[in-house]
Amino acid sequence: MSEMVNQFYDAIRSGDVPALDALIDPEFCLICPTQDHVLSGVYRGKHRFFEEVTPHVFGSVESDDITFCAAHEVIVDTGEVVVAMAQNSGFSRAETRYDQQYIHIFKIRDGRIVALIEGFDTALANRALWCGADKLPPDEAAHLSNVQYFMDA
Repeated sequence: MSEMVNQFYDAIRSGDVPALDALIDPEFCLICPTQDHVLSGVYRGKHRFFEEVTPHVFGSVESDDITFCAAHEVIVDTGEVVVAMAQNSGFSRAETRYDQQYIHIFKIRDGRIVALIEGFDTALANRALWCGADKLPPDEAAHLSNVQYFMDA
């Protein structure tokens, strides 16, 4: 399933929304295991990912000044679960370097990404990216038990 994860990163990097849309399951679940940040907790549904989460993130940058997931490496591929790391390259709207590093744990079923756990440097995001942006209310607050959504996907 590494190829599917590579396609995910290629779509993020190039801004290819149709390609990204084809990879994401309608019941997609994004889990951000952080407390009290702009993105914290569980965000359910492909529609929420495309209509709320991605605009919230990409709206904080000028697309000419940054490449999201400019580089990535797959670390583990068990077939259904793929672990990868990625790094941005560029600047936020605050003109601050935003070379964010991510750890991503993908769950893939029936040829689609059904769940994603995303870990990132929240201090860097708060300082360089969010700059006082409103929190995006999750469907469920961050808690260790959220991992069950990943397991059940």
